[in-house]
Amino acid sequence: DPNLHWETVNSTEVGLEADLLNSRLHFEAAYYNKKTKDLIVLLEPPGILPSLTNNGSIENKGFEFTASWNQNLMKDLNLVIGGNLTTYKNKVLHLEYPSRSRISSSEQTPNQAQTGYPIGYFYGLVADGIYQSYADILASPVNTINGGGVKPGDLKYKDLNGDGVIDENDRTLIGNPTPDFTYGINLALKYKAFDLGIDFAGSYGNEIYRVWGTSEQKNSVYNYPQYYTEGWTAAGSSNWVPIVNQNHLVNRAPSTYGIEDGSFFRIRNLTLGYTLAKLPKITGIKNLRVTFTVQNLKTWKRNLGYSPEYAGDALGYGMDFGGAGSALPRVMTLGLNVNF
Repeated sequence: DPNLHWETVNSTEVGLEADLLNSRLHFEAAYYNKKTKDLIVLLEPPGILPSLTNNGSIENKGFEFTASWNQNLMKDLNLVIGGNLTTYKNKVLHLEYPSRSRISSSEQTPNQAQTGYPIGYFYGLVADGIYQSYADILASPVNTINGGGVKPGDLKYKDLNGDGVIDENDRTLIGNPTPDFTYGINLALKYKAFDLGIDFAGSYGNEIYRVWGTSEQKNSVYNYPQYYTEGWTAAGSSNWVPIVNQNHLVNRAPSTYGIEDGSFFRIRNLTLGYTLAKLPKITGIKNLRVTFTVQNLKTWKRNLGYSPEYAGDALGYGMDFGGAGSALPRVMTLGLNVNF
């Protein structure tokens, strides 16, 4: 595009900072509002070569809070506790292409950008149980998703517009990969030569779309997830996990069936240390410090995948494709630091 140019960012931030109670309490609070226009986007419209162009504008705003407390609990015992919290709210203000209002989701992934909505939000159908019999199918709205031809064991979807037909017009916002807020907590405890540091991190309010086991083919090369053993086999056998059969394409459409809670809480780092400062002069050592550190000790989460965090670009994040690359390793390190 000969008219391609840099994005423009207009941002405003206002805040306050305070030290109270003889500087034992430190506190910061800020409000931010950032608008980015002429976004640089790679468009890939059907039948046309990919085009890098300026397309639309978005807004991000929220609050940031940071606080810490320093306290001597008793002789030789000191505690420092701190924390931070950041809220997020984003919205697409304007899109120029391809339809002047929306960059649509695909047949297998729900991410979408649309004027007035969060960037990359999940767009799809609302799952409403499973067809238990042909009588159940005949008594329900006509399902035309992915060619129709539904059978017992297939997912039902809600007829949101009430026209008696379940089709693309019944899709709606089914999730948002952007969290309401993220937070962190850090503790530092020191007693004589010993010290202990713990960092916690968490996220709340975001959703994950589980592509594996939902939009993937049921005869894929991957191992089946354990919950497939609970799949529908006969009337009344399941009202949530559909029949496990690669020919039932209606079940592969993006829907609330693949939506999971992305909130989590993690012990991110734990470090235990011991510092020896009084050593015989003959050694030539001023001090010696031994540490034991564990990264990603434990994560409490609600989704089925390896991790609750899935990166990507602005229009394709928060999706779990089942790859082991998303798993966070637990790393244990023993350290020795000697100063001469």
